[in-house]
Amino acid sequence: MGFDVSWHPISQTEMRRWYFDRLPEARRGDLSGMEAVLERYQPGKAKGHQDFCRKSYREMLVQGTKIGPDEPFAKTHGFILAAIQGLFRPYYYTRGGAFSFLIAEYPELAAYTLPYEEIVGEQFPGPLESRLTENYSGGVFIPENQIPRLASAYMSGKIRPQLEECFGNTLPVFLKALGHAGKEGLGLLEATEIVEPDPLDLASTSCCSYLINCDPEGVMLYAETVKAQLDTAIRASGGDPATAQVAREVRVEPVPPPAPPPAPPKPPEPPQGSSAPEGEAPKKKGFFSRLFGGK
Repeated sequence: MGFDVSWHPISQTEMRRWYFDRLPEARRGDLSGMEAVLERYQPGKAKGHQDFCRKSYREMLVQGTKIGPDEPFAKTHGFILAAIQGLFRPYYYTRGGAFSFLIAEYPELAAYTLPYEEIVGEQFPGPLESRLTENYSGGVFIPENQIPRLASAYMSGKIRPQLEECFGNTLPVFLKALGHAGKEGLGLLEATEIVEPDPLDLASTSCCSYLINCDPEGVMLYAETVKAQLDTAIRASGGDPATAQVAREVRVEPVPPPAPPPAPPKPPEPPQGSSAPEGEAPKKKGFFSRLFGGK
């Protein structure tokens, strides 16, 4: 099963300011706090997509108010929080590279993360998972005070083999995210399927946040990896990668601007190809996959 993992630099203060503190207001129909956030940060303004980001932010908050108290936190609020972060600042893509999976193998690395219970207290009574368990979900949070420790442990070689094992050729992208967080005094929020690249047609990539804010390096690495795998498979079957063609079905639904709004029922971006890359199982549907255009 494939995981489109992304890393979202954000502080605990911003988690509350952008989402957790805004939810009770939105439930009361009071959007003044949301408007104050938009006025202060003006997401999307640099590229002329301010209206899109404002609309997306409002819709995400409204969706958050509809989540029942027993819904799993990671697959609802955690996922929305990561999507909201992507409206405000850059985030990073590491195909398959998830710290959650590393913790499953090396439990001692959980010391670099912070459980959601310590962030939100008793605000959410549902299960508060603090790592990825399936697709379309929020994952671990590496808090601000652990970012320098994690970077130092990597540089000293203490956890270098583990990180190399986990991230493979996307490790430079994770280190870039780590450096961004360290420089700005932020933490790192893990999520999956915020952005879903189509490695055979990057123009058909889907996203439930603001795609322009996704750092392209990890996406390009994924596309290059898939192309290399296809070339190897074609040569193994006696073909020539230079002349081989890959049959795909793509349904195009142009939606401006480049990043799709998270509003049901239409998929917000042109959907991915009908089949997963060779050797991968289809992804399990998440709580918000139908909301945000997941397949």
